[in-house]
Amino acid sequence: MKAVSLYALPFLLFCGSSLAVELPALPSQHNQSPHNFFVSSGSKSSSADSFDVWNIDSGYSYAVFDSLDVYIGARLNNSELSNDSGFLSGVNYQVSDRISVKSTLRGYQYEENNETQGGMAAEISSRMRLTENLDVHATFDFEKVQQGVEVGLGFRF
Repeated sequence: MKAVSLYALPFLLFCGSSLAVELPALPSQHNQSPHNFFVSSGSKSSSADSFDVWNIDSGYSYAVFDSLDVYIGARLNNSELSNDSGFLSGVNYQVSDRISVKSTLRGYQYEENNETQGGMAAEISSRMRLTENLDVHATFDFEKVQQGVEVGLGFRF
């Protein structure tokens, strides 16, 4: 029985190579889906808070065009003075392979005259990729309570 399989092996290899068919493409080789989920985080120092303020944004984005996404999500943070937690939405535009611009509208809460007030904030940010894992970003944030400018380095992993 072993001798038969050894003799048949070269024949099967020859026939197999001439009858080879191309395998179907893997899911990662198909066109990318316009639907995406995202999670991002950031921090900023505030003189009013006794420690850094951390923000975590997460949500859903949809690619309207190759370089234009619209998104909706939620923000969580740990600030004691201004509660920036809430819903957010915006537009992300990919100017080139290395440069992107994003605008966001988000809700927040603050205390004024011992009453909790709600408001809308506007944020615009830009990001430029320096290397595969390193980028520089700048953000301008406008709220009724405070305005801020942030410049920093980002690391992707």
